[in-house]
Amino acid sequence: MSVYDEIFFTENITKVNKIVEKIVFCTCILPVFFYVFTALGIWNVSTPFCFFLFGLSSSFSVIVYFLNRNERTQFISMVVSLLFCALFVCVLGSSGIINISIVFGIVPFISCLYYNMKLTRTITIANLFMIVVTLYMRSFRILENYRFTMETFSQIKWFLSQSLGFSLEFIFVFMVAFSIARRSKSSLQTMMDLMLERDKANKELKEKNANLMQTQMDIIKFVAEVLGSHDLFTGRHVIHTQKYVGIIARQLRQNGCYIDVLTDEVIQLYETAAFLHDIGKIHIPEGVLNKPGRFTDQERELMKVHPAEGNKLLDFLPPIKNGQLNAIAKDMAFYHHEKWDGSGYPVGLKGNEIPLSARIMAAADVLDALVSQRLYKNPMSFDMAMKIFEEERGTHFEPCIVDAVLSCRGQLESEDVKFKEKESAENEKELNWWKEYHEKLAQLSN
Repeated sequence: MSVYDEIFFTENITKVNKIVEKIVFCTCILPVFFYVFTALGIWNVSTPFCFFLFGLSSSFSVIVYFLNRNERTQFISMVVSLLFCALFVCVLGSSGIINISIVFGIVPFISCLYYNMKLTRTITIANLFMIVVTLYMRSFRILENYRFTMETFSQIKWFLSQSLGFSLEFIFVFMVAFSIARRSKSSLQTMMDLMLERDKANKELKEKNANLMQTQMDIIKFVAEVLGSHDLFTGRHVIHTQKYVGIIARQLRQNGCYIDVLTDEVIQLYETAAFLHDIGKIHIPEGVLNKPGRFTDQERELMKVHPAEGNKLLDFLPPIKNGQLNAIAKDMAFYHHEKWDGSGYPVGLKGNEIPLSARIMAAADVLDALVSQRLYKNPMSFDMAMKIFEEERGTHFEPCIVDAVLSCRGQLESEDVKFKEKESAENEKELNWWKEYHEKLAQLSN
């Protein structure tokens, strides 16, 4: 039996014990009814016997109650409760309060709730023994009631005939109860085995999905690295913005904005999709991307095609997370240069027409562009960057996104410091290489 099965059957004992505990408690009420109905002349049960029954029921109710309060005594409680119920029925039968009938099979059938064949077998045999004793005691009562027919009445003959009859009846009871217990346990065992197999299959499927997801994320990061080899700053830029997008999105949610949309899962998708927001720059010539000076009008217009190019490229990305990530990545790539007031590109959307993911991406994109080194400029201070965000509130950026950026400035600045410390040496080396490249290119042109 697996650990899962053991836990189930152990918990089942505890649950059924609570039910049987209520049954045991209800036996305390019966003597009270006997006493009341005897006083009304409906029954004829002696007062001492009513007190005896009440004392017996109360004592076992207390015992069962305390046994059920302790996990270690649940099995003992199960046996004691069932034996008491059998004893209680037999005591009633021996006194003549109830006729001996199928009611004596109640306890074996209750035992079936525990799905334990050994228990059902033991309780049934014990119950049969109690019935035989009850019949023997009842034979004396029969003898007392039928003294006027002694010549035709035999106590031993009555006892043997009744015992044989009820033994045959109890064989039937035993077969039914045992079959129920065995069949129930077998069905439960099969069901739990299937559940266990399903859990194993689900676990394996989750592991495979997790591995597949990780592989997809690694491919996306690889694409970002490839982009970095094409453009000195874009590779690092997407890594920076990926971090900033997550920080800003969580701050938005903390500020009470878009709570229903910005779940942990969605924010994680935003962070991953941010790696691909500038994928369209692969189609921009290296000489333009890595130009040390300002762009000409023609070069600036050429740069503006990268959102549309990125949107086209992402059509070839295999579905990730049932296509959720793909849709977000396309929105970020195509719309991250749109502005809240409608003055952006490539479409000129305004306000909530711009997807939320792209609005957050726009803030992260501009922030990194302001505070990071570029071939044509030095990094701006965070104070100055925050001032620009305040000025662009309601024009370039959605007001609540600006509020979020200002609220989490400490986190954003901390990440910026880490990036600069990690990348400073490599940046200087790359900058010098591209400056020399453009100088030699200019000499060749002359």
